[in-house]
Amino acid sequence: MKNNLFININLTESNVDFQSYNYWFSLIDYFITSANFIEFHVWNEEVETIEELSLKTNLEKIDLHPMKMVCFQGDINKKIINFILQESLSQNGEIKWFSLFLKYNGNCFFESSHWGSEINIENPSEKEIIMFKNFMPKNAIFHHFK
Repeated sequence: MKNNLFININLTESNVDFQSYNYWFSLIDYFITSANFIEFHVWNEEVETIEELSLKTNLEKIDLHPMKMVCFQGDINKKIINFILQESLSQNGEIKWFSLFLKYNGNCFFESSHWGSEINIENPSEKEIIMFKNFMPKNAIFHHFK
């Protein structure tokens, strides 16, 4: 069985300051340098986000018809990294894409889904798990599967 850390954050709780998404940016900043491929999943009705990804990235666009989603995928470069770190939040202050996957040589090792409320990390060390727990929102629920 794989060693996975699954983190769930309840974004609807009013007593938690999740709107800054500091935890999400910390995780992206930590993992993105280890990735050589990225994939975004966006719902078809999120037209503005689809247009922005089309205009601001050189990623391949793939329609995921049965899921009613669009996938943008491709190699990671400085432009993509800067885009993610600087332009991930909507005007409402929420993460723009439904899912983001970071991969290395075809293997997904980091997944952010449901607009940053669900995180899956493949094969984290015990030291990393402790580090992640220190900057996650107070309401984060951790499931460590070994």
